[in-house]
Amino acid sequence: MPIEFIGANPNVTLFRGQAKAGFVSLWEAEWSVRGPGVAVLAWVEGDTSVRLLTPEFALGAWLADTFSRHFPELADLPEVGEPVECEIREWRITNEHVRARVTGEDGSRVGVTIAQPFASRPVVVTDWQLGDSLWTLTNLLTFCTDATLEIDDARVLGRAVVSEDGEKPTSTAFIATHETWTRH
Repeated sequence: MPIEFIGANPNVTLFRGQAKAGFVSLWEAEWSVRGPGVAVLAWVEGDTSVRLLTPEFALGAWLADTFSRHFPELADLPEVGEPVECEIREWRITNEHVRARVTGEDGSRVGVTIAQPFASRPVVVTDWQLGDSLWTLTNLLTFCTDATLEIDDARVLGRAVVSEDGEKPTSTAFIATHETWTRH
């Protein structure tokens, strides 16, 4: 079972009522079979595709196609668009806080902040079917109560859905660090 990715993958889905208002997924590959680097997937209500901004096209397209498009957060969103070259203006991912700002050569601008953690837990998922392959995922998942998303300099009006009930609290704003994907 070869390891194919080591890094981080924070995510935010903001809701306005029951409807998704915006989404962002940050990928930070410390090491991968496609090399190191970063990629941003972003969508706001009204977009006809999920934006893919990355300075490393091969890495970004691989992350979107191999992983992100199979995740439940993208289940009812449009297809992921072609990669767009971007400049990383700010990039900080820790177990407790995320702040990133990128600008695409097509004029796209994405800014995200994820903060105020309230629960963390290690995750191990074996035999996760993504497309035609089975994977094992391990990471540290930290759920947060605060998240903001700006796309094209407009703040996305919405909020993360937080559930602090039960033994496994959750939020649609989370920071996944120490993430490792192993293909079976």
